[in-house]
Amino acid sequence: MKKQLLIGSALLAVGAFAQNAKVKPKVVGIENLANSIAAIYAVEPINTGQNLRQSIGPVENPSPELQLSSAVLPPSTIGWKLLSGSANIYGMLVSHSRPLQYNDNVNAVTFVHRKSYSYTALPALPPTAQSGAIVAEISTNWGATWDSTCIWADATNWGRYPQGGIYNPVGNTNIANAYIVGTGPTVAGSVFSGNFYASKQLNAFNNTASGAPNAQQFFPFAATASVTNHGWSRHGFCSTDDGVVRSLALLQPDNTTLANLRGYALVKGVFNAGAMVWSTDTIIPNAVVDGNGAKALAYEPEMAWNESGTVGYFVTMGAAATAINSNKGYQPIVYKTTNSGASWAPIAGIDFNNVAMAPILDHIAATKANTNISIPYFNDYDITVDANNKLHIAATMFSAASSHNDSLLYVAQFSNQGDIYRWAHTPGNRPYLYDFIGDGTSAWIYKTVDSLSSEEASPQTGGNGFNSNPWDATGTAPAVKTDKVGSRIQLGRTPNGQYITFAWAESDTNFTSNPAANKYNGIPNIKTRCMAVSSGTAPYTISPTEINATKVAVGTGTNNPNVSNRATLHYMSPKTGVEAVTGNTVDINTPLTVTNSNPFQQLVNNTTWYQYGKLSYSFSGITTGVLQQVQNSLGNIDIYPNPASEAAVVEINLKDNSNIDITVLNTIGQTVKTNKTQGQIGQNNINIDLNGLSTGIYMVNIKVGNASSTKKLVVQ
Repeated sequence: MKKQLLIGSALLAVGAFAQNAKVKPKVVGIENLANSIAAIYAVEPINTGQNLRQSIGPVENPSPELQLSSAVLPPSTIGWKLLSGSANIYGMLVSHSRPLQYNDNVNAVTFVHRKSYSYTALPALPPTAQSGAIVAEISTNWGATWDSTCIWADATNWGRYPQGGIYNPVGNTNIANAYIVGTGPTVAGSVFSGNFYASKQLNAFNNTASGAPNAQQFFPFAATASVTNHGWSRHGFCSTDDGVVRSLALLQPDNTTLANLRGYALVKGVFNAGAMVWSTDTIIPNAVVDGNGAKALAYEPEMAWNESGTVGYFVTMGAAATAINSNKGYQPIVYKTTNSGASWAPIAGIDFNNVAMAPILDHIAATKANTNISIPYFNDYDITVDANNKLHIAATMFSAASSHNDSLLYVAQFSNQGDIYRWAHTPGNRPYLYDFIGDGTSAWIYKTVDSLSSEEASPQTGGNGFNSNPWDATGTAPAVKTDKVGSRIQLGRTPNGQYITFAWAESDTNFTSNPAANKYNGIPNIKTRCMAVSSGTAPYTISPTEINATKVAVGTGTNNPNVSNRATLHYMSPKTGVEAVTGNTVDINTPLTVTNSNPFQQLVNNTTWYQYGKLSYSFSGITTGVLQQVQNSLGNIDIYPNPASEAAVVEINLKDNSNIDITVLNTIGQTVKTNKTQGQIGQNNINIDLNGLSTGIYMVNIKVGNASSTKKLVVQ
C-alpha cells in the first residue's frame, strides 16, 4: 500500500498545501488522429525540387535559459558543428527512418540524406530531379572531418525519405572494403513510382553514383523473382555483423498512397559475387478490421537486432484481433526471430490487463463508453535489443477514447490554461517516457525513464497549438506544417548492449512566450538519459543524470545557437560508441543530428548539425563496467505548481525508506536553502516554503541515497 508522507521543516513548511490524492483529469473532448497521421506522413509536393533555395545563415539564441553549473552534471564534451544541407526538410520527416548510423567494426559514422542546394550530383540530372539525388556523409574520427559521396542519381525516379548505413563484410575492419547503402521510396513526375536501393564501396569519395552491377537498383511497384510488391522502404534500417543490411517497407494495394495497409515487407540485402542482392519476407499481423475493411495498423514499423544478427524483433503499433479491455488499442504487436530471420513468430504483447501495469493506467484516462477501462494509445516510440537479447520499447502514450473497432484512432483531450492538449500537463497526468522490456518468455516489465514538459502542436490550420508550431505553413486548404516538433523518441545502445541511451525532444515551457500555449513543443531541445542493462542485482537501472544535449550546461560542452531551442528533426544513431567507465561515471560518444533552417521554412535548403562529443552519466556502484546496485530511481519527480509564488510541492515516489536531501540553488549556483529529511516507501508530498525567495529561476536538487535529480522551479 502506498504511504503518503507530508514533511515539514524550516525549508518545507507544513500546511502550505493540503495533501491530495491523485485524481485523473477531466476529459473535455476527443480527437480523431487520422487527420494528424495523414498530415505527418503527407506526400511531399512533387515540385519542391524545382526551385531550390538556400536557407539563411546561423541564428542568435531565441531566448535565454538557465544553464546548470558543471558541479551538477558529469563533464560531458558536447559540441555541435555544421554537417550538410538538404534540398528541404521532407527527407528528415520520419522519425522511424534511420539515416544516421555508427558502425563500430570500421569506426565510422554515416549520414544519408538528399543532396544540398549547392551539391552537384552525377550523372547530370534535369532540374526537376535535382532534389532526388542521395548523398552519404562519412566520418572515421567522430565527426572531426567528413567525406561525402553520391549514391543515387536517377533522372526518372527521384529519391525521397532516405535512410541507410554501412554494409560491412564479415570480419572486416578496413572501411575501404565496406559499402555505404541507402534505401527509400521514389517519385516519377507527380506520383510515387517505387523504391531505390543504392550501394557504393567506400574506397572512393566523389559526386558520381556508382555504376557497378546492382549499385543503383530501382524496384517498381510490381513483384519480381526475389522482391514482393512493396512501398515506402524508409523505416528501421539495420546493419549487423553477419554481413546483412535490412529495411522495412509497407504492403498496400496501392503503394502510391498511405491507405489500406495490410502488412509489412522485411527487405534484406547481401552481397553475392560483388553485387548487392535484395530479397523480401512479409509479416501480416492479425489485427482488428473496422467496418470499412481497414486494418488497425500503424504506418511506422520498426526493427532491431542483436550485434551478431541472430536475434531480431519487428514491432508495429496496432490493435491485435484478440485484444480485450485495456489491451484493445494501438499498442505494440511484436514478432521475433532467433535464427537470423529464417523464420518469424509473434510473441505476447504487453498485457495492460495485468495488475503489474496498474501504475501506468493511473496516468491514462478512462474510455468514454466504459469508465472502468483505461487503454494506453502508444504515441511515439523506438526500440533496441540489449546485451541479454531482450527487446526495449521506449514510448509515450495517449489516453485512448474508445475501444470500438471503428473508433480506435480516437484519443482523449484535456484543458490546461485555456488550451486543449492530449495530456492534462498536471502532476501525474503528463507525457511519461516508459521503457518496456521483454523477450516473449515471461511477462513484460517497465521502467519510468522521465517525464516530458511539452507535446507537439497540431500540424493543421485551426488545430490545437498550430500557432505555436515554429515552422511555416504550406498549402492553402488547409495550410499544413506537418510534424516537425514531436518528441521523436530515439534509442541507441553501445555495441555490447550494456548501456542504452534514450533521446527525445521537448521544450522548457517556462520559456514559451504565450502562457496559453505553454505546453507545446515550440522551442525544442534534445534531452537524454542512460540505462545500465547489467546482469547483476539491479538490472535496468536508469542514471539520475538528465542531459540537455542542445542547451548545453556550463562546463559540459559548447552551446551552438543554431540548435539551442531549435532542435527539430533530430536523429540519434541506433548504435553509440563503446562506453568508457571511470568510477561512477559512464562516457559514451553519441552521434546526434538536428536539421532546421532560419527562419523555419519547409521547402528551402535546410541545414543539418552534428553532435561530435561524449555524453557523461553518473551511476552508483559500477564495477567492471556494469551497474550492480542503486537505491532509488528518480525519474518520477514532480514540482507543482510551477511557476509558483508562495509555496510549491515536491512529489517523490520512493521504492524504500530513504534519506531525502533537498538543495535549492539560485541562477549562479549558490545554495539558498537546504533540508534533510526521512522519506518513506511510496508517495511523499513535500511542501516547499518559498517565502523570502526573490522572483526568478531556481534549481531544486533532490538526492535520495546515491541517486539525484535536478528540477527547475520558477518563483513569481
